[in-house]
Amino acid sequence: MKEKFIRPVRIAIIMLIPVLFASISLLALYNLQVIKTDYYAEEAMKTVMSTETVQSSRGNILDRYGRLLVSNRISYNITIDRLRLVEGKKPNETILELIDCVTGHGKQYTDTLPISLSAPYSYTKMTDIQKRRLDNYIEHFDLGENISAADLMAYFREHYSIPADFTEQQARLAAGVRYELETRDLFNTSDYYFTEDINSALIALLAEKSFPGVSVKTSSVREYHTAYAAHVLGRTGLMDEEEYAYYKTLGYPMNAIIGKDGAEKAFEEYLHGVDGKRVTVSTSSGDIVNTYYKDEPRAGNNVTLTLDIFCQQVAEDSLKNKIEQINQERIVQFEEDKKSGKTDKDEPILAEGGAVAVIKVDSGELLALASYPSYNLSTFSEDYSSLLSNSLAPLYNRATQGTYSPGSTFKLVTATAGLQEGIVQVGTKIHDKGIIDEYEGYSYKCWIYPGSHGDISVKEAIQVSCNYYFYVVGSSVGIDKLSSYAAAYGLGQPTGIEIYEETGVLASRSYKERVIGEKWYVGDTLQASIGQSYNLFTPLQLASYAATIASNGTRYSTHLLKTVKSYDGSSTVYEYQPRVLSTVNAGKDYFDAIHEGMLMASLYGSASYAFGNYNIKVASKTGTAQVKADDENNAVFIAFAPYDKPEIAVAVVVEKGAAGWRLADVAKEIFDYYFTSKEKSSEGENIIVP
Repeated sequence: MKEKFIRPVRIAIIMLIPVLFASISLLALYNLQVIKTDYYAEEAMKTVMSTETVQSSRGNILDRYGRLLVSNRISYNITIDRLRLVEGKKPNETILELIDCVTGHGKQYTDTLPISLSAPYSYTKMTDIQKRRLDNYIEHFDLGENISAADLMAYFREHYSIPADFTEQQARLAAGVRYELETRDLFNTSDYYFTEDINSALIALLAEKSFPGVSVKTSSVREYHTAYAAHVLGRTGLMDEEEYAYYKTLGYPMNAIIGKDGAEKAFEEYLHGVDGKRVTVSTSSGDIVNTYYKDEPRAGNNVTLTLDIFCQQVAEDSLKNKIEQINQERIVQFEEDKKSGKTDKDEPILAEGGAVAVIKVDSGELLALASYPSYNLSTFSEDYSSLLSNSLAPLYNRATQGTYSPGSTFKLVTATAGLQEGIVQVGTKIHDKGIIDEYEGYSYKCWIYPGSHGDISVKEAIQVSCNYYFYVVGSSVGIDKLSSYAAAYGLGQPTGIEIYEETGVLASRSYKERVIGEKWYVGDTLQASIGQSYNLFTPLQLASYAATIASNGTRYSTHLLKTVKSYDGSSTVYEYQPRVLSTVNAGKDYFDAIHEGMLMASLYGSASYAFGNYNIKVASKTGTAQVKADDENNAVFIAFAPYDKPEIAVAVVVEKGAAGWRLADVAKEIFDYYFTSKEKSSEGENIIVP
């Protein structure tokens, strides 16, 4: 066999190939590890750092016995990233589909564009915030301050590229959301939550749909553990522009949740925590390599109120039941009168609302502050429209904002002034003539006229509420000194409470001349002496007045704040100390006489049906205040107990309640709870209220 001859050149080439590949590899490795070491190291270590705000927990609110009233829970909210929405396909169609998803699950969404939802387009009623935002938008895009709603919608169609085949209503819906998103970006206002507090089913649907720019974020929302004390506890919410102008000076971010009213607002400085900053470090490929807090979030402090929530429940329920009882009786009577022809009216006059205040005599602590009608904080958002349209104004806190003529409860001021100024002594008798008619064209009658109470002392005058006695004493004291004593009692004055209150009106010479523009007459003094004239006081002021009488003239600042502790309870941040606002300058013997007159009113007067055989001695005074000649009178009742060693004072007011004595059993139910109820808890007990 002939052998093949292999040329040396081929052998050399074959041998050089692996050497060449090895050399190339070595060169590449050298280039990587030596020449471009720094370059590739930098590329490998390139990371992206993002910072996000971590919402702090708001402090809890508890009652005086540690019962949890308000806390926090996690809420899932829909947010929209405007840029990602617009960069996605068909953003307007996405908005309509998102609206369908949300409304299909029974949720509402945020659309504050003040234009009607269908053509012909018109501007709707605006809040100050809505108008300011719309004006800013129109000015920013130079649309003309007089642009019509129809022309603005035409602009929206073009500006937001809303398809021509959208109906007018669809165009309005899409424009509303686009407007919300754009105005918040343009004017740097609060974050836009499309929908808040959604359920797991809607979360799953959104995950399935995967809308561009739409995501679900968590936040902390308030959870209420009681259906009572709505006006006292108050609400939280996002800031409007005016609120932000103030709170940004305190370092609040635009999307911070603040207290809007009640205790939530009054104690914002304690309840509000400090948000944290969390940094996430990820590689250029998106892998997270580290997460850390730049600033740790700090929870707000826990606020303990002076309220006893069970006492609050008794006050609210008793007041509600009393008003319903009065109205039911009137409806029955009206139907009877209608059948018999005794009335030609179309409907009965009904009691409309009322309030109760309960105060600890020796400190000014508020145990209960009830207003009727009320509302449920847990369903406030859902109920908001109906609450606003309710003619009885359930959002109105009658206990601190309602002002009422005190009626005969004011006679205790006149008694104090008469005794201290030496007009009468404890044993002085005044003969009740029934009527004062010495002033030309005017006469002032005792309620018993044409009868008479005969010769009567200050104690007896309080018991039977003799108008004539207090006319005589009041006219002798004079309006200047009378109003001075009333002010010392806190009537027509700030009570010191931390939530918003009206100060009312104290009848005086200066008030009539300054406000009414008329001269003060003796007849005005007579009317003021029995609680009429211009006197208008809040139920809280009346309760403070009763407590001041009970404490022999020491008026404490009323207050809701008891203590503030750190979120974990480890330290006390603040503890309230009782504060005296004023002192009524009158002798103890005079207060003893007033107390005795109030006791006699409870035992033998019109309130005896409630307290005549009661196991605790109660000092009380009724008041019936005329509002209009053809309308029912307002009813007023004040009391304190026990008579010999006062602990708490109560004031009850019912609009169109007719007579003060009818309210005595409301106070009685509160006394029943406070002095005998087994539901009273010891200090430190921590119970979630059902």
